[in-house]
Amino acid sequence: MSAPLIWLIILLSLATLMFVLELLVPSGGLLAIAGALALTASVAVCFSIDRWLGVGAMVAIVVLTPFVWAGAMSIWPRTPMGRRLILTTTAGELPKVHVLIGSTGSTMTEMRPMGEVEVGETKLEANSEMGIIIPAGRKVKVISLSDGVATVREVKT
Repeated sequence: MSAPLIWLIILLSLATLMFVLELLVPSGGLLAIAGALALTASVAVCFSIDRWLGVGAMVAIVVLTPFVWAGAMSIWPRTPMGRRLILTTTAGELPKVHVLIGSTGSTMTEMRPMGEVEVGETKLEANSEMGIIIPAGRKVKVISLSDGVATVREVKT
């Protein structure tokens, strides 16, 4: 077995090991960078062996990378690190807003463009229409509701 072939096997094994460890160990991407460098070095070794082997290795890496990436991302949530980092349950439901469109109220905080509004006895989060800043204590009208957040417009008196 020739020396370049041994280096090729070592570099490909090292790249595979680094990519697998990246899925299991929190490294901030350092293991992935090391794996990419080992993979790049293995392509360089392929070019030193034969020009067409290098081209084939480079094309194979470019073609297979998206598939390997997709497979790794489907496996990763089932790894110990993936289970710790990915939420499996939601924190809860959004509060039900018992306010009708067209209701009027007043701003409790300055709307920049989001703030708190009191409509009747209900306090809720709201966005101002088109991101306009509305000072606290101004009269507003609810013009829409979306996911528990009201959109309000200042009422000019």
